[in-house]
Amino acid sequence: MKRRLLNQLALLGAGALLSGVVHAQSDKPISLVVGYSAGGSADLVARVVGTELSRRLGRQVIVENVAGASGMIAAQKVLNAPADGNVIYMGGTDTVLVPMVNPKSRLDWEKDLLPVGRMTTVPLVFAVPSGSPYASLSDLVGALRKSGKESFNYATPGVATMQHIYGALINKQAKVEMLHIPYRGGAQIANDLVGGQVDSAVLVLSTAMPFLKDGKIKALSVSDGARVAQLPNVKRIGEEEGFNGISLPLWQGLFVKSGTSPAIVAAYEKALVEALAQPDVRAKLADAGISVAPMTGREMRAFIGPQATLYRDIVKTAKITME
Repeated sequence: MKRRLLNQLALLGAGALLSGVVHAQSDKPISLVVGYSAGGSADLVARVVGTELSRRLGRQVIVENVAGASGMIAAQKVLNAPADGNVIYMGGTDTVLVPMVNPKSRLDWEKDLLPVGRMTTVPLVFAVPSGSPYASLSDLVGALRKSGKESFNYATPGVATMQHIYGALINKQAKVEMLHIPYRGGAQIANDLVGGQVDSAVLVLSTAMPFLKDGKIKALSVSDGARVAQLPNVKRIGEEEGFNGISLPLWQGLFVKSGTSPAIVAAYEKALVEALAQPDVRAKLADAGISVAPMTGREMRAFIGPQATLYRDIVKTAKITME
């Protein structure tokens, strides 16, 4: 059997063989499980990328929205399915972070899931009202250290969100005590920031940009490892003194259940890389403030490792829990 497989590789080429493995695997559609409701940014990524995956795999990829528990219900749906590649999980930051803050979560991504590849990153923006006296994160940190002010607050969409982690990172590294104001979702935060109901907020780039363009708020830092093209003069967090090259983006990628055939994983990885290289895919996601940031499965695993260590350190220091 092994010799025959090697002969096939030599005759047909690895790409054609991998495509054939997936096509022959089943006639039924592939389910791409997303842990959030239709209409959001995660759903957009899944549908744009899923369409391209369908073309390359020769099988229909159907997006299945399974909202709840910060993506954990969706993850369990994947874990309850056979390890045959017919169910793919679109995970990301929450896949790694939520089990750290919620002891009831039964997900261990390193044991339970196999990374297929990273797809996208979304920069987070730390912002203040336009009338704020602070022009940079360094200005703010310096003022808070000098005054010992503990009433200064930052708003986020909720406890244990990546936005919360970003604010807690600033507290930890800068040794300041900004007060966390958790909202139930992010819809109202930018308006309250403009109105002065909160001192600062952590926003996703797509939410922040209209207010930044109108001059209603100011960006003091971004969370990515590189400066954001739309905000070239705003420092990334890793450029600030005391943050030592740190980056903390929201990210999304594809996983399958552990035990899935390496040939199937390789076929999905190849199709994903090709899909993310398409100009129209990049343009659609860029319009939504989402950056295509492809990685292979191996590269994605190497990326997650240091990020997980950073999340764990912040969670421990800030005593963040979802209980």
